[in-house]
Amino acid sequence: MPLPRLRSHPTATAVRDDATIRVLTVCTGNLCRSPLAEQLLRARLPRAFGVDELPELLVSSAGTRAFDDDPMDPLAARESLRLGAAGGGDHRARRLLERHVADADLILAMAREHRSAAASLAPVAQSRAFTLVELARIVDALAGGAVDAPVAPRDEQGVAAWLRQVVRAAATVRGLMPLPASPLELDIEDPYRFEAEVYRRSAESVAESVDRLVGGLRRLADGR
Repeated sequence: MPLPRLRSHPTATAVRDDATIRVLTVCTGNLCRSPLAEQLLRARLPRAFGVDELPELLVSSAGTRAFDDDPMDPLAARESLRLGAAGGGDHRARRLLERHVADADLILAMAREHRSAAASLAPVAQSRAFTLVELARIVDALAGGAVDAPVAPRDEQGVAAWLRQVVRAAATVRGLMPLPASPLELDIEDPYRFEAEVYRRSAESVAESVDRLVGGLRRLADGR
């Protein structure tokens, strides 16, 4: 059943005006989910703009309980390679700090607890913090016209400025989105120290949400 078309009112948020868009992915240990999301976003997000690379895009990750300099979990790194990303060989974990959150144009948490943790460190960034699944759902709804917020096609607008416009629109309509059957649907399963099939399932969830996000952004950028 199609979602009703809903309208919203603008939400105030701090706006950066440089040519770089900074995306921060967050999980607990910065060993599995958030580095995989970081690597997949870096590899796949340029597709939303029909290019292979986006010099304007800076993607990083951190963990709410991470130990600095720990390497990526080997099973998660294997999933990264399987999914066509970097494989995590150069990844080093870092503990999430206030400055990481405050500096980000977009925070993509792997679960609601990480979204809350990020917002508690820098409340000004609350409107820029989503779970990955949540933002993918919102952008898909914006692109499909299920919710209504002002997102102009990209045209000649720079990638960073346009993506900030999308983030503001997503914050505006967040409260209009239908709730999932279970709040757990907004989270990515934590595979740490579980069997290989759990890593595979978690990685597939990350990749599915990244692809849904990229597809929605492409439609919005093209004005479709």
